[in-house]
Formats: sequence, C-alpha cells, structure tokens
Amino acid sequence: MLLVSFLLISTLIGCSENPDEGSVSKVGTVAPKLPQPKTLTDPREIELNTAIQKAAAGREDVLAFIIFRVTIDHVEFSKDKSLALVWLSMVDKETGLVQNSEPGLVIAHATGDATQPWRITFQADQTFATELMAVPDTMLSQENKGFYMPAQQQQSKDVVVYSGYKLPWTKGQAVTLTGSNGHVFTYKSCPSSCLYAFDFANGTMFDIKAARHGYVKYFQDGYPNGNETNANYIVLEDPSTTPTTYQVYYHLAQGTIPGNLRVVGAEVMQGQFIGKADDTGYSSGNHLHFQVHTTPNSVWGNSVDIVFDEVAVNGGRPRTCKEASAFPDYGSECVSGNQYISQNGDVAPPIGAITSPLPYATITSPTLNVSGWMHDDTAVATGQLMINTGKAWTPIGSVISSTPFTQEINLCDANIPDGKFFLSIDVTDKAGKVSIDNQGLTELTKSYTCPPQPPVCTPGVSQVALYTEAQYQGTCQVFDIGDYTNLESLTPSFLDNTRSIQVGGGVSTLLYPDIDFGGTYELFQDGDSNLADNGIGAYNAASMKVIARVNPPEPPVLTLPDLITSSLNLTLAWTVAPGEQTQSTLTGPGGYAVNLPWQEGTSWQVGLLAVGDYTWTVEARNLAGTTSITQEFTVSKASVLPLSHMNPLAQVTNSSVVLLTWEVDQGAEGINHFEFQTSNPGGDWSDLPDKPARDVRQLTYWGTLGQTVQFRMRAVDEVGNAEEYISVPETSTLFVGSCIVDAFEGADPGDDDISGSSLMTVGTPATHNWCAPITRGDGSQTDIVDWISFAGVTGDQLRFTTVPTNLGSASMLTLYDKDGATFIGEARPEDSDASASLDWTVPADGTYFIKMERIDGRIRGTDSAYKVGIELKSKIQPGTLVCGAATLPALLAGAYAVNKQVKKTKKKYHREAMGN
Repeated sequence: MLLVSFLLISTLIGCSENPDEGSVSKVGTVAPKLPQPKTLTDPREIELNTAIQKAAAGREDVLAFIIFRVTIDHVEFSKDKSLALVWLSMVDKETGLVQNSEPGLVIAHATGDATQPWRITFQADQTFATELMAVPDTMLSQENKGFYMPAQQQQSKDVVVYSGYKLPWTKGQAVTLTGSNGHVFTYKSCPSSCLYAFDFANGTMFDIKAARHGYVKYFQDGYPNGNETNANYIVLEDPSTTPTTYQVYYHLAQGTIPGNLRVVGAEVMQGQFIGKADDTGYSSGNHLHFQVHTTPNSVWGNSVDIVFDEVAVNGGRPRTCKEASAFPDYGSECVSGNQYISQNGDVAPPIGAITSPLPYATITSPTLNVSGWMHDDTAVATGQLMINTGKAWTPIGSVISSTPFTQEINLCDANIPDGKFFLSIDVTDKAGKVSIDNQGLTELTKSYTCPPQPPVCTPGVSQVALYTEAQYQGTCQVFDIGDYTNLESLTPSFLDNTRSIQVGGGVSTLLYPDIDFGGTYELFQDGDSNLADNGIGAYNAASMKVIARVNPPEPPVLTLPDLITSSLNLTLAWTVAPGEQTQSTLTGPGGYAVNLPWQEGTSWQVGLLAVGDYTWTVEARNLAGTTSITQEFTVSKASVLPLSHMNPLAQVTNSSVVLLTWEVDQGAEGINHFEFQTSNPGGDWSDLPDKPARDVRQLTYWGTLGQTVQFRMRAVDEVGNAEEYISVPETSTLFVGSCIVDAFEGADPGDDDISGSSLMTVGTPATHNWCAPITRGDGSQTDIVDWISFAGVTGDQLRFTTVPTNLGSASMLTLYDKDGATFIGEARPEDSDASASLDWTVPADGTYFIKMERIDGRIRGTDSAYKVGIELKSKIQPGTLVCGAATLPALLAGAYAVNKQVKKTKKKYHREAMGN
C-alpha cells in the first residue's frame, strides 16, 4: 500500500544535481523489462513464506493469491521477534516478473509451535483491522495504518469524470500498467482511497512527464533511493477544474525534481519533465503511482475518476488484463501485454495571425472588426486579442475559443486614444503553453474622437479610485484605507497600468514606482486626471498606500531644563505627532555646530556644553511637508556639587520618634533641598516623602517600635544635580519595642481611668511618660490618657503647665470640676513639641481632676516623657469672693477667666561635624 506522511514539505537543501531527461532508454531501443522476484535466503523469511502460502491455500477471498504468484518483498520484525509485518510482491504467473506496485501486507504472529510457527492474518480476515491497530506505532505509524484499513473506496455517485490527461511519461514510450483497481481489490495497498489510482513501471527509473497543466503544491525528493518507509513525490494543483484537483506523482527518485520546480506555486506545463520513477517508500520496485484527488491542503486524498486522452480502452481508463477479467464492472478492456504508449509530447508553442484589418490601416469609427486564425501541433485552447497604445500590452475584447475567428471591439469603450496603436493575439494550447512574441502584430492608427464620458466610478469618503485611462476612464477600482504591495495582484492588474486617480475625503494616497513600496513615492491629496505630467508618470505605479489624511506637521514642542550649566549632561527633547520624523541642529560659541540627521526619535543627548549662548533648531516632516522651530538658550558656569552628611543617632531609641540632624560640607549656597532614604537591615532603600528646604538641618522621623531603621541622605542643588547616596547607611537606630512605665500608673486600671488618678501636690511637679503596663488594653503598651487629682483651696490662684521633656511628647491638659465631668478649661500645645499653660482661681475647696492626652497619637516609649506642674501664684481672701451659682459665669468671664499661655519649646541640638 502507498504510505503517506502528512508532514509539511520543506525545500531540501543539498540535493544532488538535477538529472538529464535523456538518461533513460528512448523509443527505438531494446524495451526494458520488469524485475525478477526476490530470491529468499533468510530462514525466517522462508519459514514465513511457507506459512503464508499454506494459510492462503484454498481460500477464494484472498484474490491476490488467485490472480498472482505472491512472494515476499521484505519483512519487518518486532524487537522480540514475536510480530512480523510481511510486505508482499505480486508476480505475474505467465511472465514470472514482479508487477512493480505498492506491496500488500500480511500480519504474522509467532506461535512457539514448531509444526505451525506463525499465525497468519490476511487483509480479508475479519480480525485484520483489530490486529493492524495493535501493531506498535514504531513499526507502522497511525497515518499509514489508516491506508491498510479494509474499507473499500466506492465508485463516485456524482459520476464526475475529469479529462484532458496524458499518460505521464515520454511521448512514444511504452510503459507497463502493473495495477489500477488492484489497489482496492487485489493487493489492497490502499483500499480506502485508490480506486482510481494507477501504477506504471518498465523496470527502469523512467522519466515522468506532467499528465496535465498545474502548479507545484507540495514536493519532497530528499529521501535516498530504495528508502522503504519514506517516499519522494510532487503534487500539482490544477485550478482549471471544478473543484480544484491535485495530481499526485509518487515514488520519485532522490534529487530528480528540477530545481525550478522545487518552489511552491511554480507553473508546470503538460508534458514537462518533473522527475524520475524509483521505489522510495512502500514499493516492490521502481514504478510511478499516479492518482488525482480533490482534497485541499493535503498531499493525499481519495482518488477521483480520470481518463487519459491516448488510452483507447474503457473510455480512457487503463486496466491490466487480469483486472479487466476479474473486475469487468470497472472496465472489461485491456491492452495486450498491459503496455501503454504515451502521446504526452506537446513541445511546440501555439501560433496565430491577424488577417484583418490590414497593417497600417486608419480606423475612423468607434468599432473595429478583427479577424484571424490560431494553430497548435496538438490543440488550441483559447486566444486573446491584445492592444498597445505605447505603454504596455493589455487584453481587449473577449476570449476567443474557435479558429478562424472574427471579433468586434469598441475602441471608445476601451478608451483607446487617437493615434498609433498595435494589435496582436496571444494563443494558449491545451497543454497550457502560450504563444511567444507578438503573434499577428499589426500597426493601426485611430482617427476618431470619442465623445467625453463621466468617470467610470467614484470613490467615497476614505476611498481612492484608480483608472487605467486618463480623465478617470478605462477600468476602475475603488480602494479602502490599506497597503497594496503589488498592483499586479489585483484583477485586473494595475501594475504599470494607472493613468488617473481620484482621492476621496479624509485620505491621502502614496503611489510607488516599484512593488513593495520601492522607489520614490508621490503623495496625492487630491485627484489627478492625467498622471503623465506627474513625477510618478503614467502607467508607472506598482504599489500604493491609502492612509488617513496627512496634513503638514505642526512645529515641534521643545523641552529644555530651567537651568543649564557647563556640568549638565544635556539632553534636548521635543514632541511631535506620531509618524513624523525630525532632524535637529545646534550651534554655539567658537563655531560649535552639530547635527542630528532625520530619524524617528524625539530626544538628543548632546552632553556637556561650554559656557555661552546657543541656537537650537528642530525640523519635523511627514508625507505632507516640513516645518521647523528655533529656540535660543544660555549655558552658565557650573555650580559646585553639594556635599552633606548626617549626624549619628543613638544605637537605641526608647521612643517612637527620633530627630534626624545633618550638616552641609560643601556648596550650601546652591542647595535647593535635601532627600532621605530609609531601609531595614538587608532590605531595599525607599524614599522619604519629606524634602526639607535648603536652610533646614533637622527632621522628625516616626518609627515602628521593635524595628531597626537605617538612614542616608543627599543634597540636591537648584539645577537638579544631586550628590550620590553612599552605598552604606550613614546612621541607624533601634526603636525599642517595650517600655518602662512611669511611677504613677499603679494597679489596673491605674491612671488610665479617673478612678485611679494619681494625687498631685500643688507646687510639686510630676513627670509622666506615654507607656502603659503590658497588662492593659491590647498589650501594645499604648498609653492614651493619664488622670491626675489635686486638692484645691478656695481663692488659690493656680497655674497649670504641661511641658514635653522629650521629642514629640507634648500633652494636652484638660481641667475638670470636682465631679470629674464638668469642663473648666484646657491648655493645648500647638504641636507635639510645644508646651502650654492654664491659669485658674479655685472657687471652692475640694478635689479637682486633670486629664492629660497625647498631642500626637504615635508617641510611645520609655523616653516619651512630659512634666505637668501646678504652681500657686497668689491667694485671694475668701471675704472678697462671690461664688453664687448665678454669678459664677460672670466671675469665670472676669476675675475667674481662664488665661491660656502657649509657649513653643525651642530646643537646640548639638551638631558634631562628621569627618569625610
């Protein structure tokens, strides 16, 4: 059976030299013969042959053994020798010669019984399909198993017969048909797809000629001759049939496909040499397997019924005499000796002539009657009149199918201008050959003015129309926005065939003189009725781009730094619309001049520039034009790069806040601001959002308790130049995770609640911190409030003060009446580092309460201390007081008014210079 590997075919590199068609026997030499059968010498093959012959004896369903003498071609054993694939050759019983074709297949299993060592399974057996699928894929691929499945291809129900084929070898040569429908009924090499296939052989590697015109679709000729599993082949696509057909030529010799045909799409004429016959793939000897199918995108497909022109039996269907006798329903006629002679030898191109009008005639009417004849050594297929008005040959009139012929053409409908023109005829024969030169070349002159005509078509918005003639006449085609790489690919072709153009709204058009947008283009923003006076010229466009309307570019937008110094590595930047190109020039002092050629980018690194005045120009261009802009700037002398350093921090911080301080070592006058980065040990650096101004030398940083934080800084000058961050931390500190409470917390709930307020003596200040016992709240030792009580004496003028003794520890003091709820007054610091005071005169004896709260809720730690004080300022005699309920508000507004005095604590921090 013919086995096909459905792989994509790639061009073989390093193939041997193409063979000469004359390297085999020609007509008139001694006729070649088919080969003798193989002599079996391997004991295992002899044993298998005996078992096969014995199993086939007396069976009428194994037709190959009835019609032929069957022998072994070759055997493939499994690794353990328990399974054998036996490939069979068909030997003619009368001549004793092998009928070269695809081999039949028998599956043999070792039994271990010396009297009957092999169990044989034929394709006719019911178990064959099951056993075939059980064969390991390493011995027979899944694709190839499909060809041996016992299902038979049936005769076509649509009775379509494809004609026009010639026997695929040299004209006058006789080649033996070794099998046709035997593929399905006898040796069953491809029963499901080869009902209309043919095997041809003559014992040699004979030349193969194309049976019909076509185009190369697939090819493979890289496998060595005699390869038993992989076949060389060529497949020709024939789009002239409906549906498209594919001619399969199988078992070709290595490297024999001509080089010009190893290209997908290459045209092949009927009778053209395409390779040599061999036995590559599953084959019992040198032969050609030929069939035609209609399966697109596949090397292989179910064969279709075809007939050969020179075959006189069965309506053009060759059959071996054994097939004609055994299967008469598929053709009961044969040729003696099964040898068929090819007439596939059409080598002369067709010719033609124009007999009327006579050369040099003057045509004075719109119509012209043209007469002539066509001829070919085999058969003429068609003719086509051609006209040339001085540019290129183009078809005119309809296709001619008979000879001699007469055809009327309308010169006005064809937009033929007045003046000299030429007629000729192209003739195509049935082999696909086309006449050469200009058959029937006739010079004529048109002297008739045709009436004007409206445009044959009009483009809409976002469309362009091309015309083959001036004044928007001739053949017209409308194009949408897109790229058209080759105008020849259009139907009809507009390659070198465009004479006028109309441009619709919203688009522009580029016409190029070469395909793939080669050569110098011309931009069309509007239509042009005659391209002859344009740069592109008439009949010269080969490719085209239709694009959204292109307007001339706006001037670029230039970008420069605010300050440019001689130490700045300057990059010039600009902005233009997408798709625009720019070029830039820069001139300066001392004859300085540099240029950036046209390019797609929008920046230019010019580097360091000398002090002085410069002129910078940027030009922008697109398809519609060019524009430019110029800007002047000055390069000033570079300032000194600033240098700074951080002062060291304590190794541990018993608070949630720390004060960062630093000093400037160089360039203080040019600094704009400072920048800081933090990291945890082993982590990445991250920027702090705070950027202190040039005169600032300290920064409050709030940390997370339990973490070590590392710091580094840099100074940035007015130009944007920044000193480099050093690679290691400049300083670091550990924010201690736990804290030690003050002496006033007491037992739970302690002074966090008014019930546990600490008693304070007037005149004796007390120091608290913002640290709670770990047993309270969520265990984070966050101290939110401290309650204090004191004994007030009627008439005492008291001053309450709250002073932070550490960074960020400021507290708000709120004074409550003896009930602990009635508000009297408060002292609120301006920020977390400020102090505050409250003056108040005691109206009556009793115990009063003070509530202390954090100004900044982030504060926590042992050192987050503040001091609260109660100072006796003076005493008012009781006899002078009026404390009735009705007069208390007046008193509070007058003699008892609350006096707030807020004072910001200013701290000076020692700066210790750090060595460089």
